[in-house]
Parts: sequence; C-alpha cells; structure tokens
Amino acid sequence: MSDTTQVLTFTLGEEEYCIPIEYVAEIVDDETVQSVPNTESHVEGVTDLRGETTTILDPSTLLDVDTEALLTDGGKTRNRIVVLDSDALGTESPTGWLVSEVRQVSEVAKDALDTESVTDSEFLQGFLKPDNEDSFTLWLDPNMLTA
Repeated sequence: MSDTTQVLTFTLGEEEYCIPIEYVAEIVDDETVQSVPNTESHVEGVTDLRGETTTILDPSTLLDVDTEALLTDGGKTRNRIVVLDSDALGTESPTGWLVSEVRQVSEVAKDALDTESVTDSEFLQGFLKPDNEDSFTLWLDPNMLTA
C-alpha cells in the first residue's frame, strides 16, 4: 500500500481545497448551465457534457464561502467545472462542481492529512499543511457534496 496519494487542488474564492484524484473524471470550462426550478440552493442546474445530463453544484454555498471572492475580475473570468466520476461516487449520473480555479494534481503523503483538527463539518476529511507554507488546504469528502 502506497504512503502517498494524488489530489486535485482547486480554489473556491480565496480558499484552497482538494479531493482525491480518483473522484475526478474531467475538468471543463464553465458551460451553459440551465437552472432547474425548485432545487436546493447549492444546485446551479444542469448542462449537457458529451451527451450526458450533468448536475452542476456550487459547493461554495454548502461550505459558506464568500461568493463575491469568486468575481475577482468583475465577473469576466469563466469558472471551471470539476466533473466527478459517477462510479467513484456511486451515483447514476455525473455531477460537476463549479470552482474558481483548478490549481494542480499533486502527490501528498497520507500522513500529511491532519484529521485530528477537523471540526464537526460533514464536508471535511481533514487539512493538508505543506511544510514550507503558512496556509492550509482543506481536504473535502466528495461523497458529502453531491446533489
């Protein structure tokens, strides 16, 4: 068993998050999203990605991230969509997350994940803190952030 794992890091506003790469099917530019009436506030709507209807979620709503920070250039930047693998999630249809920026795929030591400091948030699996930085990356549980 490997002592490392790969994660995709991305931002929501000014905050940096990550998820295990095995949950990521693809990353696409922000597509036209059709709103769906009478859905929960974190459901942005649906879009057609390669012939499949994909539910698009805004995790910043569930995580209480300041959405004004998403518009750092006056709203000109197109967001990215991280499309999650439906097999990894155990769902029937694809789900995508609207994110501000996709940073990178990186390999991290499994023991770099701090699970002791996690509060009662159902969305967080832990924190990553690189040795040479003062910031944290929040490790999300993709299964908890689905429609």
